[in-house]
Parts: sequence; C-alpha cells; structure tokens
Amino acid sequence: MMNICRNCLSNLKLTVAVNRSHARLCRYAVMHCQRSFYSTGGGNHIWKSVISRTSRQPFSQTIPHSSHSASNLGLLKILQNLKHKICLLTSSLPSRTTSKYFSQSQVSQQNPASLAEEITLTFSESHNSILSRMKDQVDFGIIFDIDGVIGRGANPFMASKKMMKLLTDKDGEFMVPVSFCTNSVGLATDKANLLSNWLDVKIKPEQMIGAHGPLTVFNELHDKRVLIVGQGKILEMAHELGFTNVVTIEEVKEAFPLLDIVDHSNRHYIAKHGITRSHSQDEFEPIEAIVLIGEPNRWETHLQLIVDLLLTGGHPAFAPDKHIPQQHIPIVACNMDLVFMADACMPRFGHGAFLVCLESLYKKITGHDIQYKALIGKPSEITFRYAEHCISKHAQQIGITKPIRTLYLIGDNPEVDVFGSNLYNKFIKECLQNENCDFPHTSRQIPEDFDFNPQTALRCNSVLVGTGVYDPKIGKIEDQELDVYHHGHRDFESDKKLKVPSMYCSDVYDAVLSILEKEVGVFDFTNNNEKKDDSEYLS
Repeated sequence: MMNICRNCLSNLKLTVAVNRSHARLCRYAVMHCQRSFYSTGGGNHIWKSVISRTSRQPFSQTIPHSSHSASNLGLLKILQNLKHKICLLTSSLPSRTTSKYFSQSQVSQQNPASLAEEITLTFSESHNSILSRMKDQVDFGIIFDIDGVIGRGANPFMASKKMMKLLTDKDGEFMVPVSFCTNSVGLATDKANLLSNWLDVKIKPEQMIGAHGPLTVFNELHDKRVLIVGQGKILEMAHELGFTNVVTIEEVKEAFPLLDIVDHSNRHYIAKHGITRSHSQDEFEPIEAIVLIGEPNRWETHLQLIVDLLLTGGHPAFAPDKHIPQQHIPIVACNMDLVFMADACMPRFGHGAFLVCLESLYKKITGHDIQYKALIGKPSEITFRYAEHCISKHAQQIGITKPIRTLYLIGDNPEVDVFGSNLYNKFIKECLQNENCDFPHTSRQIPEDFDFNPQTALRCNSVLVGTGVYDPKIGKIEDQELDVYHHGHRDFESDKKLKVPSMYCSDVYDAVLSILEKEVGVFDFTNNNEKKDDSEYLS
C-alpha cells in the first residue's frame, strides 16, 4: 500500500516545490481526491481511484484506520507531507475553514483515513473561495437538463446536491450563471420551487426553461385566439407566457359535440338526447392558432379535433372543400421528445410520440405535411438561443461582467440534449462566418425581432451523463453503428456526428467538476489555464 501511494504521488507530481506548482498541485489533488471522496461518500476510499489507476491492479482494501503498523506509518507520513504542502498553498486563501483543517499541531496522531478526509473537505470548502475570487474572469454558463440529470421522477440524485456546492458560495449564491432547460412543461414558479427543495439552493423562476418557455417572445401570437393543448395548469401557463385569448379542447368539443365520436360513450349520449348541432357553434369565434404545449390525455379526441381545425381554418362548422390547400392556421409545437426517462425501467412516450401520430394522420388525410410555425424545446436552435439569453441575464444578476463565450449543456439524451447542443454550436459557427444564417426548415427559424440579450457565445459544448436515457453500458456513441431509425423529429436532420457529446461523465457532479477543471482549473488561480483562444472562433 505504501509503495503504491508513493508511486501515485510521484506520478501526479504532488511532491514538487509548492512555490512553483500551485496550479498543478491543486488540479491533480482536487481531481483525484475530491472526486473520489464525493463519489464514494467517505474518506476510507479517498485514494481508491488514484491507486487503482496507478497500480493497474484491483483495489481490494480501504485505507487503514490504524496508524500503528510500520507500513501505515509510511503512508501517514506521505499524507501529512501532502497536507503540509496544501497548508502552505492555502494559507493565503480567504477560506473560513483553513485554520480548522490545517492546524499543524493536530496532525501527529491522525490516521491515514481521517487525514485524507480532512484534505478533501478542505478542498471542497476552499473551492468556493477560489471561484469567488475568479468571478470577474468567468465567461461561461451551464445549462442543466432535469429529468435523468438532476433527478428522476420525483426523486433528486445525491450527486445533484453535491454538484450545487461547487457552483454556489457559503450563502447559497451562484458564482457561475446557471439555467435549467427541460422539455417537460409546468409553471416556472412550481418548477423553481421543486428544484430549490431538491438542491437546497434558491432557484428563481427566470432560471427555468420549460419546453414552452420561448413562447414568451412570440408576441405576434399573444393576442390571437389560440387553442392551448396539454395537461395540468395549461391556462395558467398560457397566461404566464403572455397569451390573452385562450381556448381549450373542451370548449371546442362543447361547441361542436358531433365531432368527437371516437369516444363511444359520446355517441350514445348524442343519440340518446337527439343532438344534431350546438347553438354555441354559431357564436364560436374561429381559432387563429394552435399551440401544443405538451402531450394531452385522451389522444383520440385531441387528434380528431386538431385535424378538424387545421382542415377548416379554425372553425369546423362545415366540411372543407375537396381541394385542401397546403396552408393552414399557424401551429406551434413544444417538446419533440419521442421518449423520456421517468421512474419506469425503460423510457416512456413523450410529446414527440403524439406529434408523430398527428403528422401521420394529417398527411394520410390531406396528402400534405403539417407546416409548423415553430418547433420549440430541445433540440431546437430557438430554445438554445433562448437559453443563452437566460444565461446572459443570470450572469448580469450575479455580477459577472465578461460576455458569455462558452455554454455547456449537461444532458442524458443523445437524441435531444447532445443533438441540440451540437446543432446550436453549428448555428453559432455559421453565424460567425455569415451574417445571415439559413435554416433547413422554417419551423427552426429564429425570428430577428425577438427581444433577446446580444448573442455572445462562441461555442456550445455538450456533456452526456449516464444517469438517464443514455446507458453507458452500450459504449460511446461514436463507436456504435449508425441506427437505421431516426428518433428525432422529421424537421431535423439525421446526423450521427451531432449525437456525439463533447465529453462523457458518470453523473452531474462529475460533469460540473470536469467543466470547472477545464474552465478555471478548479483551484488554478495563476492564470495559466489552458483555455482555447477565442480568436480561432472569430477567424
């Protein structure tokens, strides 16, 4: 054990002179010690990953608690030497825990496990001081997916709470701009309260980006008579988004009772009461647009009535002409996820599955494709542009002055999160090269009149975690054969390269730590970080 640790520390260059290796000492120490500590949950296994990597042998025992054997005394000496060097390094840091953990008079009788734990705890506490000191240098933001990344179903992951400690100070204030982008829908206030309870950090509603979030900037639709489709508090959501004249499918069904007869009970009711038409249909104002916020219940009713509205220009009192025009009333769809990961053992149908049914029925009946005014939610470029806008606003709120140059999206779904992140990265590069960016489909066009903060990002990196839809057991995406099926929406190209993430991580804690290592070197405050020069993206 002692020889393994000695070789490990030598290989990691942790025994070089402190005054010439601040950055390297801190980077390696945090990367190996802190990551091991948080992933295993205790000091007994603090050196587990380091030792196993160095020795290339299975790690079969923990660091011993006793400090009395001859071999353990050698290990203890190495750990105390490491602690002394870190003590010298952190003596100038404004950490409230430095004196607590680095009192040199208390190290003589410690055992290796507790000493390793103390070192790791000090890293965790001192990290905030370093990142706070570098706040004026932060030029990146992190976008989190929720389902499969922060938690699953109604339960958060333990790694999520640990991750938040890396991004917030001792008062729970963010030091890095953050937003949460999910293809689920709901009131932003409800989502923010849920995450606040999960993460023990105050999350504001403006940090939440649901699949329907970008609808707040679709001002041209806000005063139209709009059919809102979805479940839950859809009327409250519509009003929160800015819509003023909203109709539900129940109101359409009530005005036109003869249309919904896939439901056999409705057939019996109509026959029993001799209903031929509703008096309210004469007073029914035409629907001017349709907004599909999320998957509804009773798909058969919604599919029937939505197709009827598209065929009749929003007023299904009379059958359309035999010649059905290709144009129809505007329709916007939020969330194109074919499947999503919840508490079940396998992925479940998402709103994308409902859209597949709607598109297939409409084309089968009319011979034409539905023409969406906009497709919103990941992987749409519109949503990522809106996410950058939210990150920019959050950066201003927490006192970050530098423009945001790098965005990170942490997700669990290669078809949605990674694909969308890479699409937006592609969009950014095209915009840097050409003043006007062309979109393959108008449904993905970002209107120029949107009231966004200036676009400053030069890149958007994707991070894929293995706690949701993606199963690490299948291996890396780039090593797999091209899937014969395209699971994304029909208006998005099928390109395997767009599903390959910038990095793979085990969970959200590992992802955030990797991002911080890349951006600020975790403890590296010597301005020697090896970050990419922005000039290569501007040339």
